[in-house]
Order: sequence, then C-alpha cells, then structure tokens
Amino acid sequence: MIPFSAALLASTALTAHAAEIHNVGEVTALIAEASTADAPAEQSVDGQGGDTDFPFISAMKPLATVGEVDAGTGKALTGYPDGHAAWLADEDTVRVAYQSESYATMSNETYGWEMESGVTFTGSHVHTIDYARAGLADFLGNDAAASTIVEGTGHLFDTVYNVFGDEVVPRSEGGAWGNQALPDGTVVDFSDKYTLKNGDFFFQSFCGAFYEKANKYGDGIGFADDVWLNAEEWNIQQMFTSKDAENTVTTLVDTNDTMGLASIVVDIANETAYTVPALGQTGYEKLLPINPGHPDYVVVVLAGYNHDLEPAPLKIYIGRKGLDADGEPLAADAPARDQFLARNGLLYGKIYGMALNNDAYADLGIEEIDLQAKMMDAYLTNPDAPNTFDVTFFPTSYQWGGWDKPVAVKDTEMTLWQKPEEQPEGFTFFVGDSKTEHPAVDPDTSKQRYIQNMTNEGALLAIDFEGLGAALGELDGALPESVPASAKRIVAAFDGALTLEVGDKGIKHGGDGTAATWEDGTARTDAPDGLQWIGTADANVLIVDEDSGNEYGERKYALEIDPETLDVTPANTGYFLAMAGGKQNPRAANEVSAYGGTFSKATSSEFSGTWNVSALLARKDDGSFYSIEELSGTGEQEVNFSVPVNEAMLIGVVQHKGESGGAVAEVEADQGGQLFMFSPDLPM
Repeated sequence: MIPFSAALLASTALTAHAAEIHNVGEVTALIAEASTADAPAEQSVDGQGGDTDFPFISAMKPLATVGEVDAGTGKALTGYPDGHAAWLADEDTVRVAYQSESYATMSNETYGWEMESGVTFTGSHVHTIDYARAGLADFLGNDAAASTIVEGTGHLFDTVYNVFGDEVVPRSEGGAWGNQALPDGTVVDFSDKYTLKNGDFFFQSFCGAFYEKANKYGDGIGFADDVWLNAEEWNIQQMFTSKDAENTVTTLVDTNDTMGLASIVVDIANETAYTVPALGQTGYEKLLPINPGHPDYVVVVLAGYNHDLEPAPLKIYIGRKGLDADGEPLAADAPARDQFLARNGLLYGKIYGMALNNDAYADLGIEEIDLQAKMMDAYLTNPDAPNTFDVTFFPTSYQWGGWDKPVAVKDTEMTLWQKPEEQPEGFTFFVGDSKTEHPAVDPDTSKQRYIQNMTNEGALLAIDFEGLGAALGELDGALPESVPASAKRIVAAFDGALTLEVGDKGIKHGGDGTAATWEDGTARTDAPDGLQWIGTADANVLIVDEDSGNEYGERKYALEIDPETLDVTPANTGYFLAMAGGKQNPRAANEVSAYGGTFSKATSSEFSGTWNVSALLARKDDGSFYSIEELSGTGEQEVNFSVPVNEAMLIGVVQHKGESGGAVAEVEADQGGQLFMFSPDLPM
C-alpha cells in the first residue's frame, strides 16, 4: 500500500483514508468471474475475487486496477478502462497503454491532466504503464503481484492540437477545444450543473483506441509512424442544457453547431496528439487502420455514432499520403503538424459509406428502399436472408477543406447519408443503426479485410476489400470514386445464431435454467462491443465482449473462425471465457469488491477489448526475446502466427462501475475497472 504523504496529497487530493490506496499492480483479486459466486468466501470477503476457475482460460491475473496510484508520483489510474494496446518501450520494457472512457461532470471528474502548454484536461486520460519484459513474460506462471514488475506510469502525450490546427493552451490564454467551440473559435460555456472544476476543457469519452505501428503491412505500406488512434464519442447536448424549478429547459447551444467530437491521432515518438478533422467530427467508437495494399494510401475504418443522427451506413476513410488538404504536394516548409499528418495520409482524403446496388436490396429481404429506415438492422435480424452480398463504398459531396475552412459538425457528411440527392447513381447507402462498436482487422498482413461488431441488433459482419491495392495503383494518385467490397454476415442477430460452450461454469447470477445466456435466455450475441481478431499458429480466434446491460453478468467469449471462409467453427458455437458485474451479482449484494473498500453499487459491467502481446513476450530457441528491429513492420504479426493459441498471452480490460467508491473516488479516478492478462485454453 502507498504510504500517506504530503506529496501524495498534493498530487491527488487524497483524504485521511489514504492507507486504503494501493500502488499500481498491488491488487491481486480479479473482477472477472468464471461463474456466479456460490461459496461463502466468493460472496462475502472484501478484497478477494469470486469464482476464478475459468472453463476456457488457463490463467488470468490483474495487471492494474483503476484507483491504484504510481508509487513515485502518486498519480492515479483512471477509468473506465477501454481502448488499450502494448509495444516495446525499449528492449527490456513492455509499455501498456490504455485510455479511460470518462465523461467529466456527466459522471465524476477525473483529476486534471496538464499539458506542456499549461492547459489542463479532465475527463478521459490515456495512461501508460511500463512493465519489466522478463517479468511480464513469466507473470502468468507465478503468484507474484503485478506491482513487482511495474516500472512506472505516465501519459501517452503532453501536447495536443485542436480541430482548428492550434496547440491547445489554457482557456485564460485563448485556448479552445472542439466539443466546446463554434466554427469561429468562440468557446461556449456549459450549463452551471456541468461546469468543469478540474480542467480548462475535457476529453469526452475516449473509447476503443488502436495502436498502429509503422509499415505494418510491409515496407512503406500503412502508416509511416507509430500512432495511437482514438476519438471522443457521444453527443454531449445535455451539458449545454439546464432546467429551472418549473422544469423549463434552457438550451445554451445546439451541439450540431459546434465543432463536434475530436478524431485524434497521437504521434507516439513525439508525445503529441493531433485532432484530425479529415477523419470526421461526428464521434467514433473506434478508428481502425486496415491494409491499403498500396504505399501511397491509408485506409481507416470509422466505427461509431454519427453524432446521434440515424440511420447511417458503415464508413471508411481513404487518405492519400504526402498531400496537403487541397490535394497538392505538401510544401517542404510546412509545419511539423502538417508534415506528420501528410506523411500518414491524414490531410487529404474522403469518408466513404457502404452502399448497395438498388437491384440487390430485394435479394437481402428488403422490399422497400427507405433512407429513414434501419435497413441494415432488418437484414441482420432476418433468418432467411443470404449471408453473403456485394457492396460498394461511395463518398458524399463533403470533404474537409483545410484548417482555414472550419465547419460545424452539422455541415460535414453527418447529415448527407440520408439525402436523396447524395445517393450514388444506381445505389443507395445501406443505412442502419449507427451504434457499431469495435471492428477487428485481419491479423494476416496480406489481407485487406475486417470484421465489424453490429452492436445495436447483435451481429458480426465481415468486409473484404480484396484487390483494393491494385485498384488504387491505377488511379495515378487520385482518390477513388468508389470502392467495391464483399460482405459476409458471420454471426446473425436472431435466436439460435450463437450458443456458448461453458464447461461446468458460466452460471448466471440469480437466474434459472441455462448458463451463460443473455438475460432473456436467447442463444445469440447481444450488444457486442469489444472485438479483437487473434491470429495464431493453429487458429484464428475472435475475442468478443458484450455491453448489453445484462443483469445476470456481462460476457466475454471466443469464436474460432475459418481463415478462408470466415465461418464460425463449429457452426454457431463459441466458448465462454468470463463474466463480470450484473445487478443480481451476489458479491454486489454483499457489497464486496476486488479492490477492497471500493464497492459503490450493484450494476452491469463491460469487458472492452483484447490485445495480443505474445510476440513481445515470446522467446527464441536460445531463450532470448525478439528485438525491436525483429518485431518491426510485419515481424510482430509473423511471430504471433508462430505461437499456438493456447500459449498466446493476451491483455484485456473490464469496466466495472460497481467498484467506483472508496479509493477510486478519493483519487478522482471516476469509474472503476481493471486491466488483466490471460492465456486461453480452447478445445482447438
């Protein structure tokens, strides 16, 4: 436990309960459970976990828990934990980065995160935790706490640029942040109820992030730098509204008139975050690069919410490297901001939406083309519809015009998907519910495909851009007018589409009958959120996390897929890995927590993603680790493919609002949760 000290008080504003606060990695109890707690020790001992006899996991241990603090600086890890990844900080150190999905005064303000300019941000943080590489490689094979291998923590960046292209400075010095700014740069105040106390501005709900290494798909193919991609999500209109005693509502500003929500890319080497308006201002769950197949372009999946305007199609961004916002070669004396963004294809590009040939709608069981209807949802829930079909991605008439042409979010592509005059000739945008959470890229670096969680109805859809690289090569550097692709519904959204094998575990809290089902007993996926595609020596596996509000315990499970057909195998079958939370959780009923003293309420939880660290921790025949150079480019994926699935080492996170009291509240960490490491034990 961290000692009580004046320095710690100054850095984290602790109270007299500081003796209950742990250093990073000291909590050894898991939040995740294998089955509902049915033994007295599992149900009622604070600071201890529940049933951890996981049916298809050989080992799982906590790496860090929200509310723990750095032993040297006293700075706390904040929550909810969400998007995360890992890479080598040096040959002996694995750096794990994760971001907290935090909502400032719509939830609980986190402590202020100060940048080099002096500006402070509350809300979401992007934390780094460094672990000794050798210790992490052996971590699942011993009983040591993660604190024994923690080398320190920090933040991923210390400089941030806004949607106007300016470095953000304190508000008192004229600073501005997009979710609180109008196109002319005016900063608008929140209502009194939501006024910030811990920062000049706030990062709104950083969600599913992605770490993309340079040249991931071969020499010169993909991003040119190591980057972290993330975005703010969710419209924050409620922060600009207030009610008086007579319930009269006053709206200070319409958020559609603001600059919207930031799409962000972090230059990891230089610890600098840039807002990227070319990627859009509508708020995303996750920004996911995929293989462009050509060295002059980048392709990024834009999965998310369209600023709450529905329906909308699935979207991708295609950017051309080396060009400025006008499509001209970038000037040699351009600022460092533009040099970085241009070489990564993020100044000149277009956003493309999925469309269907008008003659093909009837083949999918959609008799009437209606741009106001959620046609994609109707298809996903139709058991008689075919699983495969062809699509084409088209842009709208909108394209970001440069830093000197800022526009409100309402004037971007956001409103155009549903307009008849914006429909491509002979096609209609295949619109549906915009709540699409994590996509997952094929770990085979020769492929140009990804799988998308269709969260609202509960389905998984694969999109394959085979041949895109060759097609881009024929354009003489121009952006494509359209992009053809094939689609496959690999898990549909109806009862019977998915059954989980649970071993003798997965018994839901307080429920009768079947185990590890959703709360209404149906055999299907529900609100799939986190998703990662793991490629190993003997299997391709999707790790799926749900965010359904399941009061009987949220689920994390694995699906094996055929790498050629992408069919789930065995058909309609998955493997239950773990569960967490749930309003009927007996541990919550007894007010116990994994991080002792932090219980706050009985509520649902959410696993939120997985990251494969096998290559970082694998040893060669001589016992040495692979070097940074050996893991560069395609090397890391090649090593991952040499490791059997049941020897893979994976990192996951769980968001656990039910443990947000005690130490979590005292260090201003917002909502509870945990990072953990595990290895699967699947019946391949």
